[in-house]
Amino acid sequence: MLTIPRPRRLAVAAVAAVGAMCVAVLPAAAAPAAPPSKALRPDATAPAPRQAQAAGATTPFSVYEAEAGTPGGGAAVRSLTAAPTTQYSNAALEASGHSYVHLDGTGQSVQWTNTTGQPISFLNVRASIPDSASGGGVTGTLNLYVNGVFRQSLNLNSRQSWVYEGNGNYNTSDNQNPADGDPRVFWDESHTFVTGSPIPAGATFSLRKDSGNSASFYDVDSVDVENPPAPQTQPADSISITSCGAVPDDTPTNGAADSQAVDSRAAIQNCIDQAEAQGRTLWIPQGTFYVKGTTGLTAQGITIAGAGLWYSTVYRDVPVPNSTPLAALFDLTSCTVRNFHIDANAVSRSTVGGDGGAMDTTGTGWLADGIWTQHTMSGFWASGTGGTVRNSRLTSIWADGINVNNVSLGADTGNDLTVTNNFVRGTGDDAIAVNSVNYNTNSDGSRTYYNPMTDVTVSDNTSIAPWGGKGVGIYGGSGHRVEGNYISDTARYIGLGAGRFGVNGSDLLSATVTGNTVVRSGGNAYSQGQPALHVGNGGDGQNTGTVDRVTVTGNTVSDSLYDGIGFSTSTNTLLQDNTVSDPGRNGIAISPPFYPAPTGSATITGNTVTGLPAGASAFVDNSTGFVATLSDNHWPPPAPEGPYGGTPAAVPGTVQAENYDTGGQGVAYNVTSVNGNANSYRADGVDLDNTSDTGGGYNLGWTGAGQWFRYTVDVATAGTYILGLRVAAPSAVAGALHLSDASGTNLTGAVDLPATGDWQTWATVTAHLTLPAGRQVLTLAQDTGGWNINRLDFTAGTDTPGTNLAAGRPTSESSHTDVYPSSNVTDGNQGTYWESANNAFPQWVQVDLGSAQSASRVVLQIPAGWGARTQTLTLGGSTDGTAFTTLKPSAAYTFDPGTGNTVTLTFPAATQRYLRVTVTANNGWPAGQVSEFQVRSS
Repeated sequence: MLTIPRPRRLAVAAVAAVGAMCVAVLPAAAAPAAPPSKALRPDATAPAPRQAQAAGATTPFSVYEAEAGTPGGGAAVRSLTAAPTTQYSNAALEASGHSYVHLDGTGQSVQWTNTTGQPISFLNVRASIPDSASGGGVTGTLNLYVNGVFRQSLNLNSRQSWVYEGNGNYNTSDNQNPADGDPRVFWDESHTFVTGSPIPAGATFSLRKDSGNSASFYDVDSVDVENPPAPQTQPADSISITSCGAVPDDTPTNGAADSQAVDSRAAIQNCIDQAEAQGRTLWIPQGTFYVKGTTGLTAQGITIAGAGLWYSTVYRDVPVPNSTPLAALFDLTSCTVRNFHIDANAVSRSTVGGDGGAMDTTGTGWLADGIWTQHTMSGFWASGTGGTVRNSRLTSIWADGINVNNVSLGADTGNDLTVTNNFVRGTGDDAIAVNSVNYNTNSDGSRTYYNPMTDVTVSDNTSIAPWGGKGVGIYGGSGHRVEGNYISDTARYIGLGAGRFGVNGSDLLSATVTGNTVVRSGGNAYSQGQPALHVGNGGDGQNTGTVDRVTVTGNTVSDSLYDGIGFSTSTNTLLQDNTVSDPGRNGIAISPPFYPAPTGSATITGNTVTGLPAGASAFVDNSTGFVATLSDNHWPPPAPEGPYGGTPAAVPGTVQAENYDTGGQGVAYNVTSVNGNANSYRADGVDLDNTSDTGGGYNLGWTGAGQWFRYTVDVATAGTYILGLRVAAPSAVAGALHLSDASGTNLTGAVDLPATGDWQTWATVTAHLTLPAGRQVLTLAQDTGGWNINRLDFTAGTDTPGTNLAAGRPTSESSHTDVYPSSNVTDGNQGTYWESANNAFPQWVQVDLGSAQSASRVVLQIPAGWGARTQTLTLGGSTDGTAFTTLKPSAAYTFDPGTGNTVTLTFPAATQRYLRVTVTANNGWPAGQVSEFQVRSS
C-alpha cells in the first residue's frame, strides 16, 4: 500500500484579560462561570447554531490563570513585557496569557477563590519544572491547599518538555541536550481528582512549594477546574476490552510508562475485530490500558466509547529511542469515538522520541466526540466526507491538534468536515488546520494528486498558546467557514491565517472568516515579526500559489505582538467591519516584513483601529502593485513626515541609519520589499537588522536600486561637511548611493563602496557635501544594492575628496601593545587603533600601497570618543621600504574630538609606495596611537 507522507507545516527561513470566551478564565474575584447545565457533556449533541455567544468553546471546566491569582510568600508574576527581539522562545512567550507565576522558595504559592458556583473535584495544572542537567527531565510534586489546609501533593514532571534549539537545531523539537541551549517547550499538563471532599464554592485553593517539593522552581501557568459527572456505564450490546483480556494499570504515568503494565494491544484489537464482525460497540471501561510497541489499532465502521475522558485512558508506550516509523495509535475508517482519554510516553516530535498520532481518520460520517488527547504527535489527522470533531480537548500535543485534510489514511478527499466546540492548548504545530494538499511526491519521484478540500467548518473552538504553529490555519480549498473561534497567545506564528501551504498545497479559492477573536498573537519565528491575522500566500515561507476571495468580517484582533492584520499576495479579499485594538506595530499592513505582496487586491471597508503605539500607522501599504480600495474605515489619519523621536538629528553629529523619518511608505521611505528582522525597534520594521558593529543597535539593510530613506536634520552652521558613511558590503559596489536635499539636488555625487568582506564587517567611507544652516530633510538614495549602512557621521571641515589609497592595505610597525596591532589603521574603523609599546619613543607605523603612487595628503585619526591629545609626528615616504624621505618634518599635531579627532598632513605631491608616521611624543598616553592612516592623492 502506498504510504502518503504527512506534509510538514513548519515555516522555512526562505519564510488585558482573556476576552469573553465561554471557557471561563477567571481572576481571583471573578463572577461565577456559566453553570454546568450550559456546558456540554461529552455525550451531548453538537451545539445549536450560536446566536450572540462570545467566541470560543463552551466547556464543562473553567480556567484560572496563575497571573490572575494571588501570589504568596514572595512568589512573582512573570510576564512578556515586549514583543520578542529574537527568534527563540521563553517561558512567558509560550504561556497562556503570556504570563505565569514563578515559585522558587519554600512557602511560595499562588491562590485562587472558587467562583464557579460549583464544587471542584478535578484539577488539570499547566506547569513547568526544570529539566535534568543532562536532559530527559525529572519528576516532582507540588502541594495543593484548600482554605489554607494541606490537601494533597500533585505529581508533576519535565520528561515531556524541554527541548533545545541551539547549535543548529532551530525550530526542531527533537533535541534534548541542555548543553545546546535556547530551550523551548516549557509547559506540560498534569491532572488528578481532588483527594477527599471537593473544593466547595467560595473556598480558596492554592498551589504551594513546600520543603518536600524538591524541584528548584515551579512555574504555574494555569489550572483547569471542574466537577466531572459520574463514570458512564457500559452500554447495552457492547464488548468490553477486558472481556478480551485487556488489563488496566492505574499506576500514575507522570510522563513515563509503567514498565510493569500489561500490553493490552492484542486484546483490544481482538475486541475491535469482534465488534466489527458483530456490529457492536467497543467499550473501554475505567482504567489505563497500555498499547505497547510500534503497532497501533485499526477499526472500521464501529463505535468506540469510554466511561468518560476523566476515567478511561488508552496509553501508548513506545520504546525510546525508537527507529520504527509510527502510524497513529488508532487508524479509523467511518467510526464514532467518544468519551475517553489518549496519552503517550513520547518525549519529542520525532520517530526517535516515540511520537505517533493519536487518531488517523477517514471515511464518511465519522465522529469524534469528547476525546481528550495528550503527548501524541497529532490529536486528529482526519480526511473523508461528513466527519466531525467536537467537544474534545487537546493539550500538550507535539504537532497539530486537529488537522482535517484530504490525505489521511490514503484518502484523496476532505469535504464537509466540521471542527466545533473543541479546546486546544499547547500544540507544537497548528492548533487547528484545514490542510488541502494538491500533491505529494512519492519515493520514485512520481506524484499522487488529491481533490481540493471543500466546505470545511471550523466554529466555536478555543485555541490557546500553540508554541510551534498557528491557532487556526486555513490552507487551500474552497467554501470554508471559520467562525466564532477564540485564538490567543501564539508563541511564534500567525494567530489566524488564510492562505496556501507550500509548493504542494492547493490554492485557496474561497473562505469566510467571521466573528473570531484573536488575542496576543503573532510571533517572531525566523525573526519575521508575523502578524496576528494574515491573508495571502507565503504564510509558511512559500510565496507561491493563488489565494482568492477570502472574506474577513466582524473579527476582533487585540494586543497583537506585531501587526494586527497583514496581507501578502492575494486577490479579491474583503476586509470588512473588523476591529484591531492595541497592536504591537501597525493596525493593517499590506506586505509586512517577510510577507511580500508584489501584486494583489483587497477591499478594506468599515474597519476600526485603535490604540496604536507611537510611530505606528493604522494602515500601511508597502507594495506598489497591490491594489487596496479603502472606504469608511475608522482610524487615525497617517502621521506626517517628521524626525524619528520628534527631534531632528544635529549636524555636525551622527545620524543613525535606522532613525529614518516617520510617515511611512512613500513619505518617509520607499522600499520595494519589506524584509527587516529587527522588528522590535520601531513600528514599521522596514529593512532593519541587528548590527555587530561597534556600539551595537541596528543597521539598515536589504538595499536595492530605487529605494530611499529620509532624515530630518538641524544643521548648526552653513558650510562644507565631511560625511562618514559606516557601511558593510561583501563585494565592492560602484555607484551605491548618494545623498540629496529636499529639492532633489545631488549633494555628494555617486559614492562607491569598497568590499568589506561580509554584511557585518564594517568600514567607513567618506564623501563631502555643502549644507545650509537650519532644519532640512536629506534623502539617502540607494542607487545600487548589495550593502548595509549603520550610521552617517557629519563632521565640519574643509577636507577635499580623494580616494584613500591605504584602505585595506598591508601595514607594519615598530611595535604594538596588547591587542592593538598596526592592521587596525587600514580597516576603515575609527574605533579600532594601533598603539605602540608604552614608554618607549620613538615608535612608527607604516602602510604599503602595493605600488608607488602619487600622494599629497595623509589623514590620521584616533577614536572619535577619546579626549584631546597632542602627538609629535614625522611623515616619511619610501619606494623600497628601506630608504625613507621626509615628506613632513617633525611637528606637534593636536587631535581634537570637536573636529572628529582627525589630523591632516599635506605635502607636495610625491610618488611613494610606503608611507611611515614616526611618533616621538604623546601628551595623552605614553605611546604612539593611530586608528586610521588614510593616504590620498589630493
